[in-house]
This record gives sequence, C-alpha cells and structure tokens, in this order.
Amino acid sequence: MSRVVVFTLGYTAALLAYGLVMDSPLTLLYTSVNLGLMGLLALLNRGIGWSLGALWQASFVGLGNMLGGVVLVEGRTLYLTDVIGPIGYDKIFHFAAAAGLSLLAWEAVEGIAGPGARRGITGLAMVVWLAVMGGGAVVEIAEFIGASIGDVNVGDYANNALDLVANGLGALLGVSLVANTRRDPARG
Repeated sequence: MSRVVVFTLGYTAALLAYGLVMDSPLTLLYTSVNLGLMGLLALLNRGIGWSLGALWQASFVGLGNMLGGVVLVEGRTLYLTDVIGPIGYDKIFHFAAAAGLSLLAWEAVEGIAGPGARRGITGLAMVVWLAVMGGGAVVEIAEFIGASIGDVNVGDYANNALDLVANGLGALLGVSLVANTRRDPARG
C-alpha cells in the first residue's frame, strides 16, 4: 500500500507546484480536496480493508480530478476543455471516476453486508450502483455550494444533469465489470 500513498502524494505535490507556478486559480482547492479525501480513505480503510486494486483505482480517480481542476489549457482548467468533439474532459472524467470507484464501493458494501452478500449479486450490484451515484451527487452538491458562495464556476443546470448522466453510465459499466469478476463460479 505504501506505493499507492507515495504515488498519490507525489502527483498531489507535483500538481500543487505546477498550479502555483502557473497561477491556476483552483490549485489550493483541488489540493485540499485531494488531501482530505486521502485522509478520509485512510481512516475508512482501517475498518473496510480495501484491496490494493481498489486503492489504486481511487488514487487514479484523484489524479484525474486534480488534473481536471489544476492543469490549464489555453488559460482554462482541463475540466472546461472539450476532448472528443463536444464532449469535455469533465464528462469523460465523471464517467471514468464512477466506473473506477465502483470497486471501492463494492468492497465497502460487500464488507458491510457480510459473506452472504454474494448470493444476491443482483441486489448487491444495485446497492453499489446507488452508492456510486450517491457519491456523484455529493460532488454535484459541493460544486453547487462552491458556485453559490465562492468563485468556483462549474457550469449550469444542464452541466450538472449531464455530470449525473455520465456518473450513472460510468457506475453501470463499473458495477457490471466488478459483478462479473466477483460472480461465484459455482452459481454460474
């Protein structure tokens, strides 16, 4: 696990330095969020005991989030940049983050539900999908608060709704992948 921590602290420090040098306006916010989430995951990991794969996925989601909020492209953050035609980095990231965090959510829910949870893989998949969607909703609420009381411009209602759609589709993909790798071979 130490390699995950070193990698995460390394890219956080590197992007903090980049953001300060480039005068990227959201550098301190995204660095604080990343460090806060690292602390929260470390605390929760004591009780949950996530797999190394789930922690790596969480680290890569953190990297994608920091890149989106700190890296500047033509004077604007990467989050505001179109990547594939009219599809922006923001939507691609929401999709990928929801898919990537599905393993983290699966392991947390499975740990709480206990060993019998595998017998009800469809129900477990639905609860995990809802958990990932709930996490995405928390992000949208935080963005709304930031836009309401601060100088964080993350878009309008349509942007918020499309973020939730991207979260839903990413969570569907992620949960499907995890469910298929966790299926009990004896049950088919």
